This record gives sequence, C-alpha cells and structure tokens, in this order.
Amino acid sequence: MKLQTIARLAAESRFDVCGNCRFNARSLVYVAKGKRKIRLFKALLSSKCRFDCTYCPNPWRKGVSVTPEEFAKAFLKLKKLGLADGVFVSSGMYSDPEKVMEDIIKAGKLIRKEFGGYIHLKIVPGASREQIKQAIEVANRVSINIEVAKPSMLSEVGSVKSRHDILRRERWISSEVRRLKNVSHTTQIIAGLGESDADVISCMKKQYEEYGVARLYISPFTPVKGTPMENKRRESGKRVARLYSVDALIRLYGFDVNRVMDILEDSMLKGDPKVLLAEKFGIKKPIDLPGVGLKAAKLMEKGYNLADLKRMGFNIKKAVPYVEGQKKLLDFIEV
Repeated sequence: MKLQTIARLAAESRFDVCGNCRFNARSLVYVAKGKRKIRLFKALLSSKCRFDCTYCPNPWRKGVSVTPEEFAKAFLKLKKLGLADGVFVSSGMYSDPEKVMEDIIKAGKLIRKEFGGYIHLKIVPGASREQIKQAIEVANRVSINIEVAKPSMLSEVGSVKSRHDILRRERWISSEVRRLKNVSHTTQIIAGLGESDADVISCMKKQYEEYGVARLYISPFTPVKGTPMENKRRESGKRVARLYSVDALIRLYGFDVNRVMDILEDSMLKGDPKVLLAEKFGIKKPIDLPGVGLKAAKLMEKGYNLADLKRMGFNIKKAVPYVEGQKKLLDFIEV
C-alpha cells in the first residue's frame, strides 16, 4: 500500500462533507470542532465512480483504490501514532452498490476488532437492508446523502441516483437506529444548485421530524475543474452560515418552522434569521434574543441580566437593542 494513495483518498473525501472539518495533509486527518475537538481519519476506499454526478470530480477523472484491509491498517497505524481519534469510511461507486457497501462494512469490522472508539460508515444508494443493519451494528454513526434540498433537482445533477431509492434506505436506517438507540445517523445536502432557502428549510423539517436525523449538513457548492459544473458560481459562505443558523434555531432552540418561513422574502433569507425573527415577532423569552444561545438564555431565565452576562464573558452586543431599558452598549462598558 502506498502512502501517496491513502493521502489522495483522504484528500478526495472532502467532497463528502462532515461538518466543520479542516483537512490536515500532513497527518491525513480532518480536524472537526464541535463540543470537543476530534481528529477524524476520513477517506474513500476508492475514488473511482460509476455515477455521473455533475458537481463531483470522481466520475470525471481516473481514480485510485485501496482494499478494506489496507484502509483499516492505515487508520490503526494513525491511531497508534496518536494522530487520529476516529474514522469515517466512505467510497466512490467503483462497483455495484452491494459490493461497495460490503467493502465499507468489512473495513468497519476490521477496525472494530481493535478499536472501541468512533466509527462512521457511509451508506451508499442501492445498499440492501441487511447491509444497513450490519453497518449500524458496527458503527457509532451512519449517513446517507440526499444531496439536494429540492427533490426534483436530483435528476438534474446526475442520471443515476434515485430520490426514491435514497429515501427508502433512509427509512430503513431510521428504523434500525431507533431499534439500537446508541447509534445516530446524518445526511447532507449541497447548497447552491438552484434551490431556495425555503427548499432547504422544508428539507430540514422533513429530515428532523420524519427521519430523525441527528444532523443535516450543508455543503456550499464549489466548482471543480474538469466537471460539467466547473463554470457554475461558487455558493457564498454567508448564505450557508445563515442556513446553519436556521438549523440551530429549529434543531437546538425549538423554534417553529412556520415562523421561520414567515421571515423569508421571495423564499430567501435577507439577513440574520434570529434578528429577523426578533423584529417580526418580538422577544417573548431569553432564547428569542439575537446573539443569545442556550447557555446564556438559561442564565437569564435564572435572573441574570445582560450586564451579568457581559461580566461572565458573553458577547451581548446583538442582544442589547432588544432589551427594554438597556439599549445603549455604553451601559455595559465598565469605565
């Protein structure tokens, strides 16, 4: 096994997003920051692909592959060196779906024999229900990408993937995850292919309420040279950040989706969603305040005011104009 091949397969997995990750080419891991920092060895078994997704480079260039044994050996070596905390096994469609899924599961099983930590396995379109069950029994998390927020768009960006096929497998995943309870599943969409913000928010609602996903990740479209979409405009990071803000409002803060839809103009967000909500519906509880997250809101519910929060190190700049009698930022500056 050539290190160069593993490095390429790790780098090429960036087109399959897994949250706020940054690839470290020297250690071959993605560093993800959330509640805690995790170093994830995330790579493809193969970058060869029989699909024809117009935004992805893999179908349009000569790919490389490793065996499940080589993949497992590479991760376990990184783990032994103290360079990786977890692993994400994915792949291009180098063969029929069941063969690809079989190899992903095999890599996961080989790793699980020697590693008790975080394993994420990709579920590919066309995988059997029995394979999905096996993957969930091995992994801590599984995912299948629905790719687009607007169902009718999938056929526009590729002729092979079927929305019906993907959602059917997502229902199987949801059922098996509920059965085992200690496993979670996620999905991903690409923003910037022609969908509206309303399409994305509707998709969020469906994924969280009907399929019970732990997260819906949003990848900004990035044109890649050599693909049919190489000349399409790159999606702005600002738009994706706003959509992630909506995701947090719905998933973490319990905001009503219909209210979020009411702040859209021509089906798009025209500003910070929490500010727009505050201006349209007012402030009824601390969590409604712009710039105030769950931790700060809970403190305010206990009686702490904005001045208290500022002394604790919270940034209260966005919240100040919305609290009666405390409209001047100067009120919070200690002289």
